[in-house]
Amino acid sequence: MRIAIVKEASIYREGLVGVLSNEFKAYDIIAVEPQQQGKLRDYIIDLLIIDIDTDIDTISLINTYMKNNKKIIVWTEDNDHPDLTELFKMDLNGYFFNGMEKKELVHAIEKIISGQNYIHEELTQILLGDYREIHNRKDKRPVGVFTNREWEVMELLAQGYSNNRISSTLYITDKTVKNHISSILRKLEVPDRTNAVITALKNQWFHVS
Repeated sequence: MRIAIVKEASIYREGLVGVLSNEFKAYDIIAVEPQQQGKLRDYIIDLLIIDIDTDIDTISLINTYMKNNKKIIVWTEDNDHPDLTELFKMDLNGYFFNGMEKKELVHAIEKIISGQNYIHEELTQILLGDYREIHNRKDKRPVGVFTNREWEVMELLAQGYSNNRISSTLYITDKTVKNHISSILRKLEVPDRTNAVITALKNQWFHVS
């Protein structure tokens, strides 16, 4: 099994390779210069990590590996990157932001390897905002999934409400809010509130203006 990192040579990249080599011993970790990404054709890649802050056509590279059902993570240090909206529409496995701590990085990659998705919190609101504009639809509540109160909590989560704000809006305790969110995550089989909202938006369950 192999993880490939498409990123300019730097001390940071070497450190990244070292961390992944130590933490994912079952994987062969390789690093490739963006301008030499054609070399990837010589390898069987299971997970591709692409730094999108380069001059190469990252969209085409991603499309190539998506067709082969490979797991793909994009990495940026620019939360205003012009390709982020297009990349989010592609529903990739991971969206990483520069400066991730080792613990978070390892946790995120473990989730992706296990079949889940991961979006760094720095990019969450930007990407969700883009998705709301892209998928502007009428409410379409799923039948038999949520209780009325869970649905109200779900709608507020989609609008970016914190637990405290949900609590004050619905006149329920913070503990009750947490219980409703836990139930929502369990029913949707997702690990966190961000993925719950993304699932709801993808299924066009509600409209967020």
